[in-house]
Amino acid sequence: MCGIVGCFAETGCYERVLAALERLENRGYDSAGIALTADGRLSVRKKKGAVANLCGAPLAGRAGIGHTRWATHGKPSDENAHPHVAGKFALVHNGIVENHAALKAELLAAGETFASETDSEVIVKLIARAYKGDFFSAVAQACARLTGAYAVAVLCTDFPEEIVCAKNKSPLIAGAGCGAAYVCSDVPALCGAAAYVCPAEDGEFIHIRGGEICFRRADGSPAEKVFTRLTEAAGAVRPPRGSCMEAEIAQIPQGLARTLGWLRGCDFAPAARALRSAGRVFTVACGTAHHAAQAFGALLSREARIPVLCETASEFRYGDPLIGQGDVLVAVSQSGETADTLEAVRLAKARGAFVIAVTNVEQSTLARLADLPLRTVAGAEVAVAATKSYNCQLLALFYLAAQTVFYKRACFPSWFAALGAAADACAGALEGAADAETLAARLQTARALYFIGRGTDRFTAAEGALKVREIAYVFAESCPAGELKHGTLALVEEGFPVIAVATGRALLQKTANSLAEAKARGAFTVLFSQYADAAGGADVFCPLPALPEPLMPLVSVIPLQQFACRMCLLRGFDPDRPRNLAKSVTVE
Repeated sequence: MCGIVGCFAETGCYERVLAALERLENRGYDSAGIALTADGRLSVRKKKGAVANLCGAPLAGRAGIGHTRWATHGKPSDENAHPHVAGKFALVHNGIVENHAALKAELLAAGETFASETDSEVIVKLIARAYKGDFFSAVAQACARLTGAYAVAVLCTDFPEEIVCAKNKSPLIAGAGCGAAYVCSDVPALCGAAAYVCPAEDGEFIHIRGGEICFRRADGSPAEKVFTRLTEAAGAVRPPRGSCMEAEIAQIPQGLARTLGWLRGCDFAPAARALRSAGRVFTVACGTAHHAAQAFGALLSREARIPVLCETASEFRYGDPLIGQGDVLVAVSQSGETADTLEAVRLAKARGAFVIAVTNVEQSTLARLADLPLRTVAGAEVAVAATKSYNCQLLALFYLAAQTVFYKRACFPSWFAALGAAADACAGALEGAADAETLAARLQTARALYFIGRGTDRFTAAEGALKVREIAYVFAESCPAGELKHGTLALVEEGFPVIAVATGRALLQKTANSLAEAKARGAFTVLFSQYADAAGGADVFCPLPALPEPLMPLVSVIPLQQFACRMCLLRGFDPDRPRNLAKSVTVE
């Protein structure tokens, strides 16, 4: 989940590494560091806290590495910050070395001492001990002893214009152009810095020598690779005022319009045929993406009469899933680098399933693994908590469901044409920001909240609760509205907030009844709906713009995103950098 960078540049290497780290900072902001090599020595600057702490006089050198950390082993501190140094070597690492304890015990027994609590320091110690004058060979020998996930970038004082990098189950991309050669753990970090990119596969090494980028196997032999033009939108840019999360919520209509344009040019025939004839259909995703996948599963089941099993990716492969030839797996990930989701995809492909991927990063690992990658064009998302990427995931998945219906029945569902109105409806939902502000002010001191819904609204309720947990640090839970009285109602007392989403006419009264049950126990009740006639029973009614009911999840989540963001700000927290979290979860 950390961000790593390597760069060779004739001039301005330190500044380039620093700029790339700033673009990567949403992958971890516990600490940051940079190392450069020149004149036979390493220069290292690393600090606990934000990348901004590294600003200052540039370190000398034309080859450098950088790191922004999300802590796994060892608390955030100057000592645990990367790069780690041993002898002539400096290293940055993203991933988890699962056998680090055994390796560390071996190194301690051999007389080594450690300056940090990290698993990463073990790697650089192994490299230093393996070194016999061959930089690449030392890195390859050390990596051969590692179990787990890693992407590393290494400097050596004997080779001041070289960087050796290795990859296993953690993303690593080479970039070229704009007067520099790069390696990086995330494609968006190279936007504006490189013109061409090429990802490394597991077991491959990237060797930068001056401005030359070589891909190599562990035995040193060359690996033939093809660079492609970097087509990602402009890299993430912080707004001049306010938070990135606020800006990204406001960008939802534009993201939907771009995504719809891309979808209209995509050939859905292979995916729709596979879904139409599938023996079984699974979805896998984590966090916010899982809620989008659940909404898709419900829609596809109802509209195409195809049963869908929605699994969290972290559980999927450990249950020995019944997936194989003739089945379809739909994987959803904003970054396309979510470790659990990628492992689920690899398992499904190994068993012969057809894989459809929905991701916001065109050149991601998930997009490369899929039989059909569906791109969302939400634009770069800086805030750790997903907002516009979620809405665009929903749009892409709903579009896929409509195409499947067409290939099964030779006609589109009645709501398909209304997808073109989704961006305008979401723009209308943004105008309810004042309601979200008022509600957040009313509930900012609440100790806990419940979100409820029925049908697909229960997935929107789950996403609303997740947003409050992620950034406002208030216990928030969701449950299907009908389940409220099966245990959950016991916790409702005077003033306890219960927030309902009700966008389906057929279930509207049922949800209203659940709110009434909560209110009878003293709850403070809130209802989000496009149906004004349901407003009477709630303490607060927040109207929603109307779309055909199957598409309402695109709209109904927006005020919940706004509410969580405002609640976070009113409670004095930064919505862009929630504690203990990172944007791209690249470790299991």
